[in-house]
Amino acid sequence: MVVDNEYYELLGIKSTATAVEIKKAYRKKSIEEHPDKNPNDPKATERFQAISEAYQVLSDNELRANYDKFGKEKAIPKGGFEDAAEQFSVIFGGDAFEPYIGELTLLKNLQRQEELQAQEDAEKEKEKKKEEQQQAESRKAAEAQPSEEALKARMDNLKLYNKDENVKEASKKTKLEEFEEQLKIEKEKSVEILANKLIERLSILTESVYDDACKDSFARKFEEEANLLKMESFGLDILHTIGDVYCERARIFLASNTVFGFGGMFHSMKAKGGVFMDTLRTVSAAIDAQSTMKELEKMKGASESEAPLLDKEGNVIAKPTAEELAHQEQLLMGKVLSAAWYGSKYEIMSTLRTVCDRVTHDKTVDKETRFRRGESLLLLGKVFQRAYRTPAEQEEAQVFEQLVAEATKKKRHI
Repeated sequence: MVVDNEYYELLGIKSTATAVEIKKAYRKKSIEEHPDKNPNDPKATERFQAISEAYQVLSDNELRANYDKFGKEKAIPKGGFEDAAEQFSVIFGGDAFEPYIGELTLLKNLQRQEELQAQEDAEKEKEKKKEEQQQAESRKAAEAQPSEEALKARMDNLKLYNKDENVKEASKKTKLEEFEEQLKIEKEKSVEILANKLIERLSILTESVYDDACKDSFARKFEEEANLLKMESFGLDILHTIGDVYCERARIFLASNTVFGFGGMFHSMKAKGGVFMDTLRTVSAAIDAQSTMKELEKMKGASESEAPLLDKEGNVIAKPTAEELAHQEQLLMGKVLSAAWYGSKYEIMSTLRTVCDRVTHDKTVDKETRFRRGESLLLLGKVFQRAYRTPAEQEEAQVFEQLVAEATKKKRHI
């Protein structure tokens, strides 16, 4: 018996719902009530936030127990409730994929690098102004015509000062350089952790009898796991990406261990071509998002301006309507998410290539074990590549996936 049913009613579930049922209900309700899905409903944001709060409580065992026993006042997270948009913004698999791909930090790190670069540029500008001020003061002092001895002493002091400052500048690392060095250290730690987890995952098969029955059991185990992961936001795309990398690196390793190793060379060249195309798609998506953003700013400017809007021939044309602006904003959101996905996918593939190579080229184990790892990695990759959603499951796809699909479709038609 629970003292308060409000959160359960918000998600449309019973108080006896399982963790899986709670997550499924939240996914469905958050899509239905997302403000982007209800642009003409002023209360959509309020409902969206309430659904997020309900999920944050009911998805936490301790908070849920307090809520069931004492009600809402005793079930507030220590740090307070996360904003619904932030809660919903963990769009690329959430924590479910972390054992496979680690934490996705590329976009966050790029933003931090931009901030540090801006700080560095501001400091340089400040130093430049300070130097100009010192030069101006030196000119004024020179105009005062000091004695030759005083002038010589001043020049000697200035040389010593400049020499000392140059030595300091040469030895001092910028905040940006320190941050990039820290990123390398953290990346290496992450790769090491992921490699150990992958070895442990593969050991289920590599350290077994290693017959057909064991291979079938191994495949079935991870098919079950894939069936859970595929329902995460962008889960199917991430599963296929992981599967593609596993198969790619496994084939390169296995083929390179043939008599002549020509197969490995072929797969390696093919993989390099894939890396180039991934980079191209990532950059293209970012440019497309930037272009859409500029178009939206232009439309807003035209809509808010009191001056008439003219076409290229100088004819007066209608200004963008509120509906057109809303449509462009939704399109922009899709383009930005599309760019974020391609950036995240690029990071996933880059990380996993390093992880897989570390696992298959591990010199601390014998050649037979490495070969088994390569075959097991290929088998696991194929399992993830085969993952799919039924039509009913696809209907539960996150709103972000729908936005990206819509933005990508419109880009192809333009």
